[in-house]
Amino acid sequence: MKKYILTTIMIIFIGFFAYSQKKPTTVKCKNKNIERVRKHCVCKDIEQYAKNNYNVRSVSSYAQSGFNRIYTRFNISNDGQIKNIQVKGGSPELEKEAIRTLMSFPDIIPANPQSKTILNSQEFYTILIQFEVKNTITNL
Repeated sequence: MKKYILTTIMIIFIGFFAYSQKKPTTVKCKNKNIERVRKHCVCKDIEQYAKNNYNVRSVSSYAQSGFNRIYTRFNISNDGQIKNIQVKGGSPELEKEAIRTLMSFPDIIPANPQSKTILNSQEFYTILIQFEVKNTITNL
């Protein structure tokens, strides 16, 4: 009986580990075995990249004085591409820059090649891009 229980637990663990390895991830997060922890790590990794690579200078004339927030939501396909990007920001230019920044993210490791799973369109990643503009000067 103990042997049967131990075998069952090992099969469940191996199945869980194999399932969690089927999702796309990043270089920093590839060693996370728990799916929830890995997804949080991927979000933080992409958020840090967006924070460092969002070109504030190019869109500062469209931004408001003070804090500007761009809310983003997207999927990561099994081949490691960011897809279905949805953005909500203060102006279309801020949104376009957010899309450009997310599309340029280089470090996504594709899902396990043996995986036959299809992109789960219900699994979204959500990040916030936030920056501050000290003074917006408009010349009229």
